Amino acid sequence: MILAFNGSPRVKGNTAAMLQAALDGAASTGAETRLIQLYHMNYKGCVSCFSCKLKKGRHGHCAMKDELSPVLEMMEEADALIFGSPIYYNNVTPELLALEHRFLFSHMLYNKENRWVFSRRIPSAFVYTFGMTAEHTDSIVGQFSAVHTRMGEMLGVPSEICCSANAWQFSDYSLYEADRYDPAEKKKYRDEVFPEDCRRAFDLGRRLALAKP
Repeated sequence: MILAFNGSPRVKGNTAAMLQAALDGAASTGAETRLIQLYHMNYKGCVSCFSCKLKKGRHGHCAMKDELSPVLEMMEEADALIFGSPIYYNNVTPELLALEHRFLFSHMLYNKENRWVFSRRIPSAFVYTFGMTAEHTDSIVGQFSAVHTRMGEMLGVPSEICCSANAWQFSDYSLYEADRYDPAEKKKYRDEVFPEDCRRAFDLGRRLALAKP
């Protein structure tokens, strides 16, 4: 199973489209896929209870019980994981960050060796969509490098990154205080470049499904 997580509040927005393209790529290889809408769920972030660090505890299992709990269990059996979010104020959404923190922290021990307790090697990827133009995206994505690195370390395979910039945000730009944007330019990007971004996401999903860790 290839799992993708949409951290956007929009179930049919730019991030969802990119994630679905990635899952379509995975499905083209015969893989089973599932897109999980995080905003529909009721859960909180890590509370640092340290239950996952107890010597006689369940390492690799978050002790919190909420609607994220079965998702975390599904992640234990997944063949690949894809994390997606729009970028709001230079960061991912709180919903995606909460998932990342609870998944990573529950699998990390405070030992000098044998730090990670995830039992298998599986690939992962991060998909980001931006309202800003492409020349600014690298500096923002660089701020998330710790999560990218830790996820790759834990899962045993370096994570991939796929971004889409200059997002089409409104159906009618004239209704909003947004004169810094040229609606014609935005639409041209949406019509000509965003399909290419989705094709890159499709190829990403296909690579993840075909990976042999």
